[in-house]
Amino acid sequence: MDSLHENLAVPLHRFDAASAFELLPDAYLILNHRYEILLANSRYLALMGQSLCDVQGRSILDVNQFGPPEQREARREWLLGALREVTAGDAKWSPMFRYEMPGQRTGGADGEAASEPATPRYWKVKASLLDAHHGQSGTIALRVSEVTRRVSDYEREQRERAKLRSQAQLRQLLADEAKAQLREHQERFQLALAFSQLGAWELDPATGAIECTEQCKTNLGLAQNATLTEQRLFGEIVHPEDRARLRDTMNRALAAREHFEVDYRVGWLSGEIRWILVRGVGRFLVDGTLSSISGFTLDITARKEAELEQREIAAAEKRAREHSERLTMAMDHFVTTVSHELRSPLSAIMSWTDLLQRAADPSHLARATGVISRNARQLSHMVDDLLDSGAIVTGKLSVSLQPVDLGALAGIIAEDMRMHAEAKGLRLIADDLTSATVLADENRIKQVVWNLVSNAVKFSPQGTIELSVRPHGEYVELAVRDTGMGLDGASLERIFERFQQFGAEGSGRVAGLGLGLWLVKNLVDLHNGTIAAESAGLGQGAIFRVQLPAYR
Repeated sequence: MDSLHENLAVPLHRFDAASAFELLPDAYLILNHRYEILLANSRYLALMGQSLCDVQGRSILDVNQFGPPEQREARREWLLGALREVTAGDAKWSPMFRYEMPGQRTGGADGEAASEPATPRYWKVKASLLDAHHGQSGTIALRVSEVTRRVSDYEREQRERAKLRSQAQLRQLLADEAKAQLREHQERFQLALAFSQLGAWELDPATGAIECTEQCKTNLGLAQNATLTEQRLFGEIVHPEDRARLRDTMNRALAAREHFEVDYRVGWLSGEIRWILVRGVGRFLVDGTLSSISGFTLDITARKEAELEQREIAAAEKRAREHSERLTMAMDHFVTTVSHELRSPLSAIMSWTDLLQRAADPSHLARATGVISRNARQLSHMVDDLLDSGAIVTGKLSVSLQPVDLGALAGIIAEDMRMHAEAKGLRLIADDLTSATVLADENRIKQVVWNLVSNAVKFSPQGTIELSVRPHGEYVELAVRDTGMGLDGASLERIFERFQQFGAEGSGRVAGLGLGLWLVKNLVDLHNGTIAAESAGLGQGAIFRVQLPAYR
């Protein structure tokens, strides 16, 4: 039984310290008090690429002498200090040591061994004093830890950080340069806008708000602190006659996603009208929604006024040229007409005169004198018209104004013209001749009425002619209405021009010089009156209205 207890007190397996030392995961050395290596585990030998025979019995100060002298001296000084000062239960860590470890030896191309270049490796050492026994000096344990990977990771991290810092600094530098260039471009852009008097603007379709530069407000005649909106632009600023045109131009361009350009007028507070040219384009989102409209404004008043002036000059020149061409053609026609009109009565007079001289038949006398008298009067009227036209052109025609009863004067003319009208099969009606006094030159007003009535007879192949005089407050109106050939719109516009004659196509030539209505208008103008022609169209007759100031 006692033996059994004795056996139980003894461990079945004794602890093998040497085996445990060999199996330690860290590299260890055991030194004696003279700093000589007693033991080195397999981990240490593997790290250093050595065998136990290479290091056992040697001083720790003599092994692993790698690297430059200053590195070896730094390791030696720390080892001496640490080994002398280490105490039981205490441990000392070394700073990080750098070892220029020799490279592995490989077979060369010629069969000789060759070494790879030395590679730096980093180590830290921990010195611990083991307990002494029986008055002997204690042994020292050195734990050797390789921190090369940690150093490499740290250096790589530092390099990465430095690289990132460099990239960040580069990005910041580039951003600063970009900002400086942007500011410079903006300043140049603003300077260019100010120099060219261009105003920039941007309209938000959702709110109708318009953001614009100071020059844009100046162009629109607004104060610098004024607020501009789409409603105000179209409702107050743009000229009423240009609003629809501006809106339509913008809408068409935006619908086609094109830029637009249009000029319009604005009224400044000073009452001045200015011309503004606006250019713009719409910006759209991916889904096609209009996000904004932006563009420029430019005051083009001087250019537009010059353009309008040149356009008016060109139009005036065109009108003058057309008028001159018409006058030339009319003059040619006039010369032909005068030649014919003068030749006809002169030929009649000369023929009947010759007949009277050759024939003694008394029966021809009355007829001859009638023909000669009628043609002589016709010649007299033509000569009078020619003389009067010359006086009007030279400004020498004058009138002597006296109170005249226009109704009575028109009645006399009607009676003088009645036989001529009836001889042509026309009915002359003069029942509505109200007595009304005007301030006029009696002979010239007779000329006016006679020309209007004779003109109605001339251009009326059949039907009636109505002559009327009616007072209308401040003026008296004389009207001559016929059922003759009538006039179209183009003829009405030129009816009072000199040398103009109008008749229906196919009606043949109408006698006359083309001066009658032109003389009438000028004579009416000299009396401070007005004359107007009206017609419903060709074949529907015409009416001429003369208005003269009533005499008070």
